[in-house]
Amino acid sequence: MNPIRIPLSIAAVAMLGLAAQAADVDLFAGKATSIAYPVTDAQKRSIPVAKEITHPVLHQNSPLSYKTILRTGAKLGDETFGLLKDQNDRPLMMQDGSAYICNGQFGGSGPDHTEFLDTGDGLYMITQFECRIGAIYMAKLKQDPKTGELSAQDLRFISQKDYHGGWVHCAGMKTPWNSFLGSEEYEPDAKKLDPATGKIDKYYNTIAPYFGGDLKKANPYYYGWITEIRLDKAGTPHYTKHYSMGRFAHELAYVLPDQKTAYLSDDGSNCALFMYVADKAGDLSAGTLYAAKWKQTDDRGVGAADLGWVRLGHATDAQLRKIVDSRPSFDEIFESAKMNDDGSCPANFRGVNTDHGAECLRLKPGKEKEAAFLESRRYAAYLGATTEFRKMEGITYDPDTRRVYLAMSQVAKGMEDHKKYGKPNDKYDRGGPNDIRVAYNKCGAVYAMDLGNGESEEIDSGYVAKHIHGIISGIPKKYEASSPYADNSCDINSIANPDNISYLPGSNLLLIGEDTDYHQNDLIWAFDTKKNKLVDRVASTPYGSETTSLMWQPDIRGFRYINFVTQHPYGESDQDKLKNPSDVQSYVGYMKVGSDAQ
Repeated sequence: MNPIRIPLSIAAVAMLGLAAQAADVDLFAGKATSIAYPVTDAQKRSIPVAKEITHPVLHQNSPLSYKTILRTGAKLGDETFGLLKDQNDRPLMMQDGSAYICNGQFGGSGPDHTEFLDTGDGLYMITQFECRIGAIYMAKLKQDPKTGELSAQDLRFISQKDYHGGWVHCAGMKTPWNSFLGSEEYEPDAKKLDPATGKIDKYYNTIAPYFGGDLKKANPYYYGWITEIRLDKAGTPHYTKHYSMGRFAHELAYVLPDQKTAYLSDDGSNCALFMYVADKAGDLSAGTLYAAKWKQTDDRGVGAADLGWVRLGHATDAQLRKIVDSRPSFDEIFESAKMNDDGSCPANFRGVNTDHGAECLRLKPGKEKEAAFLESRRYAAYLGATTEFRKMEGITYDPDTRRVYLAMSQVAKGMEDHKKYGKPNDKYDRGGPNDIRVAYNKCGAVYAMDLGNGESEEIDSGYVAKHIHGIISGIPKKYEASSPYADNSCDINSIANPDNISYLPGSNLLLIGEDTDYHQNDLIWAFDTKKNKLVDRVASTPYGSETTSLMWQPDIRGFRYINFVTQHPYGESDQDKLKNPSDVQSYVGYMKVGSDAQ
């Protein structure tokens, strides 16, 4: 059916020198607040946001406006936003002598999660960068008391040298106790380490400049952790890595209102869903780690299941830091054997299938703690948890219905039944239990996890997920070559590869950001969780960008914001569309919700 079209004025961002413009847009779900899907070259280079967003608790229609705070490469004082530094906090340089900026061009994606923290005495923005080696910067912000506009006043590099540097920082959140909780994605495979050279693969080897070119000073177990930055009243950052939350490809850890329970997503193929329960509220330095067991109840669509939880172990950061700093090897934790042709393992070995492939493993005596926290995904599979999830991304909490929402960028590979992208293939189920058996969906899905009431008998938390089911999925679609949407292979009227998500309490609105090649321009959507339908296209980003850092800020000194980072514009497959070299610099900013202070 052809969409009905109406004229709509949108708030087009002037970041690329484009004025607000009128456009014909789809009458989307009966509402006239959505932006148009970009079709012209000018639209595809802009960052438009919707004129307003429906939020019944604040106002029926709340105006939206966009503002950039910083772009990568910007200089404030003595610092450059996104400049990577070595183990002595000295700038890293390219071979041509130029500064190594994490902007998506040289072995990394650029800035990812940005968070606003108010100490009472100062307002700050912390941004982590998704590169190898990683970086974190903090800017002091000035807020206009009349308009709420935020601007950066100075810039500070946050050192991670006491923890051997950072690594591929991805998504994050502001904790209930007002700290920045970050992450390290795509943990290096310690099993592949060559002790003679310190090398693993091309992805890992790029960190050599951090150590002055000597990879033997590095160790794969240095990376793959959750990080936290606390600010004191003076605005001084205090940085730590939370080893007790496990090591895997952390997208993010999302802490629930009890300030003890956190859900942790694992980004890759054949990954696990983790839950952490801290010993004390507001303190992530000690706790118990669990991994989910998918017990399928429905194979329709993207599936549904009851969830069980496999206990991996308990530890403190201090205990594990001693182990990590001792530079352990994989062979000290597990013994490996060759898998038989039929997918079985030799006697006394267990078959696992994780992001590292199908393996036969045997735990070394007394190494349960090392396995649980340094090789969390492998150990989860070893104990029977499900390691078949594909591209787990953002997490958010809905207090209105006591649900946790989880984005799955693709439903594929291990989530299929002995298939890969819909075709017969045993690679991702071989040696494993094949718990998840649903149909391939390249456009991805968002799931809801229903939480139990009261404390679990086995787990000291009132926020244990009992059931998971899909609430929305993308729709694969092939457009005609003559269509203005010919460069898209997921329906432009639905999501494609959902990534960052954020729930607006009291509104039934779930914001969904994309990281996709299947929409030429990545979008941010508003999904009505009560009506189970998309209601708005909230924003769009330029060619090749990813939408990151999507986070609802209900009250920053009387104003409401949605964090919004446009990562690596003209990256991915769109380098040929560059008009100016400066176009590649990522945008770190926000959408302000509402026109007046509260």
